[in-house]
Amino acid sequence: MKLKDIRYIFSFSVLLMLVTTNGISGNILHGPPVYKQTSILPHEESIVIYRENDGDIKNTAVIFANNNIVMASLLPDEYVQTKVCMSGIELRVATRGNMTSKGKSEMIKIENEKINYIKIVQAPNKTFYPVVVNEIEGRKALLNISTTSNIINRYIPQMTFNTDSLFAFNSAELLPLARIIMDKLVRDIKICSNKIGSIKIIGHTDRIGNVAFNEKLSKKRANTVADYLIGNGVTASISVHGRGSREPIVTNCKGRLSQKLIQCLQPNRRVVVELLNESTK
Repeated sequence: MKLKDIRYIFSFSVLLMLVTTNGISGNILHGPPVYKQTSILPHEESIVIYRENDGDIKNTAVIFANNNIVMASLLPDEYVQTKVCMSGIELRVATRGNMTSKGKSEMIKIENEKINYIKIVQAPNKTFYPVVVNEIEGRKALLNISTTSNIINRYIPQMTFNTDSLFAFNSAELLPLARIIMDKLVRDIKICSNKIGSIKIIGHTDRIGNVAFNEKLSKKRANTVADYLIGNGVTASISVHGRGSREPIVTNCKGRLSQKLIQCLQPNRRVVVELLNESTK
């Protein structure tokens, strides 16, 4: 079987399993970026993630953004290009095939008004990891790569905030130090303002306490974040949602109410801010 046939079969089978939507950076761009016309301008922030021909068609590099959103699935000699408008992106590269690995999340810094290049490298144990390369190396590599990933990019820029760092216990009022975090969020959103159609803010709590109270608290906290954005000059349309404890990240925390249980459930107490363009409203 030819490599091209393997790519097609693998990509088609994965597409059947994924629900795919386009985000701000949800465009598949065909042909090597920079050398062929794409929908991304040279001065727009974007990342190009590529995998050179390492000869291993049995293992696939699966790229995740923000730890849970599939950006691409790369076989040898494939790349994906996506728009970004944040100062950094949390990237994780999993390995699927003969070798299976979840991969480790890494924060990748994004340079303003530039195309940023990330090379997917295979370690001796056959797992994959990302390496940021300079423009010269990235452009040179892309000259020899002409195939885009067939996985539709589902990346929607989002930020998740630990509510313990924003609010006091059972409160929806911002802590004094939380304003530093919120000010950075305002700056990031304003940098992206011409690319954002709307903002979705979702509050989450842990399972401790009354269900109805948690539902109200999660929405109140989301509203507090929305009010702060509006009060500091963010003009995009904002929708607010409270999910209470219905969508936990961790589900294996056991035992009676204790400091240990509260700490274990910490990832569930969060506020998620999603930046959407017009097509993803």
